Amino acid sequence: MNKLRPEFKIGILVVTGLVLLVIGVNYLKGFNIFARSNSYFAVYDNVSGLAVSNPVIINGYKVGQVRRIEFLKGGQGELLVEFVVEHPNLYFPLNSVAMIHSSDLLGTKAIRIDRGDSPTLAMPGDTILDNVEDDIAAQVAKQIEPLQRKTTDLIKSVERVIVDIESVFSEENTSRLPALLSSAQQMVQSLENTAANLDSTVAENRTSFNQVMSNVASLSTSLESTSGDLTNAIQNFSTLSDTLSRIEFAQTMAKANQALEDVGAITRKIASGEGTLGKLLVSDSLHDGLVATNIELQLLLDDLQMHPWKYVQVNLIGRKQKSEFSKKDLQRLRAIIEDELETQNNGSSSND
Repeated sequence: MNKLRPEFKIGILVVTGLVLLVIGVNYLKGFNIFARSNSYFAVYDNVSGLAVSNPVIINGYKVGQVRRIEFLKGGQGELLVEFVVEHPNLYFPLNSVAMIHSSDLLGTKAIRIDRGDSPTLAMPGDTILDNVEDDIAAQVAKQIEPLQRKTTDLIKSVERVIVDIESVFSEENTSRLPALLSSAQQMVQSLENTAANLDSTVAENRTSFNQVMSNVASLSTSLESTSGDLTNAIQNFSTLSDTLSRIEFAQTMAKANQALEDVGAITRKIASGEGTLGKLLVSDSLHDGLVATNIELQLLLDDLQMHPWKYVQVNLIGRKQKSEFSKKDLQRLRAIIEDELETQNNGSSSND
């Protein structure tokens, strides 16, 4: 058997070393060239510091890593990121989002797969949705921003307070401080004197005050004893109100209005001269006739009293003929005429 030539041995050794070097470099980068993996893609406007070999995480567990980052051909600066999932039996919905986020406090970037709800699964080689989460520094800045605004406002308030304090303790106010202290001392003394006078007044009128309180207690007792009567009175008033509310006021008022309308109609007829009473009130000729008749009847009665024989017929031979009216008939006639005259006089008086 021929021995291998030294050059061939050196070549085999170099190739073996290169293979081992590639395997070692990939191993150090986290790539397992002997493991089965599925590749997926996402397009970003900004990868925010994402680099090759950065991890790919699903549900907090590393399932792969970034394999390649390059500019999209024919694009406007978009970056195509290829990442592999080293678990061939792991699938996620097509509408899942490849979120670039900070995986630690140092800001190391990673791709987090936020699973969607689509029934369609993403297949190897598909491009899924992309998004970039703010890094820790940006999140801290957002959290600190409200605190920073409050701190700024607090500093402004402290500055205003300092200005007010300086104005209070200015040289002008300081020079007036002794006078203010003296006035305050006098005020305190006046308050003490007032309190002493009040104590003495209360002590002197304690008996009267106790009597007033006793009277108030008696009044309260009296009110309590009469509360039952007040309750009954209120109930009676309520019953009276209910009774009045049930009275048919509308019907009563309608009847009253009708009576007033009838009286008005009668009054208008009398005023217009309709009927005997209206003619008597309105017609002057009827009134004058009644007055003349009254006068004539009065004259007739007077003549009848003075010359009763004028109304008795006498025959030719001097024998008195029986009167057409007896004395009794004349008395009746006189009574009728007097009644008629009295009636006419009363009517004339009422007309006047």
